[in-house]
Amino acid sequence: MPAFQPTGDQFRAFRDDAYDGPIAQVNLLKFRVKAEYPEGAPEYGKDEPGEVAYQRYADAFGVAATEAGASCLLIGEVERYFIGNGDWDAVMVMHFPNRRAFIATLNHPTYQDMHRHRDAGLLCQELLTTRVKRAEGLT
Repeated sequence: MPAFQPTGDQFRAFRDDAYDGPIAQVNLLKFRVKAEYPEGAPEYGKDEPGEVAYQRYADAFGVAATEAGASCLLIGEVERYFIGNGDWDAVMVMHFPNRRAFIATLNHPTYQDMHRHRDAGLLCQELLTTRVKRAEGLT
């Protein structure tokens, strides 16, 4: 079922997993029709799609992730379902050299400020973490 944040148990299981190799995260994203910033935020009251707010987050997250040794492999708009069905707007795939790099991104000094754009633009998501077995062009 789509969610907005990991549960405490999910985060601890991710953090404490003994696997120390590269991981990829597959994000299935559903945007708000209209971004919802809290009153007092510079963007409050602007009539903009949730996708615009989320893109601010994705851009800033990408910078922090790059500093931690990660990269964005793909961000794309869902065109159609070829197999199955659902209601996702976009897919983002991130590659991290290890779990510590992802956690370092979450602890980046600008994360709390960038996170507000995620909150404003994202309705829900699913995030799958994979152990990378093969990835062309990645070290």
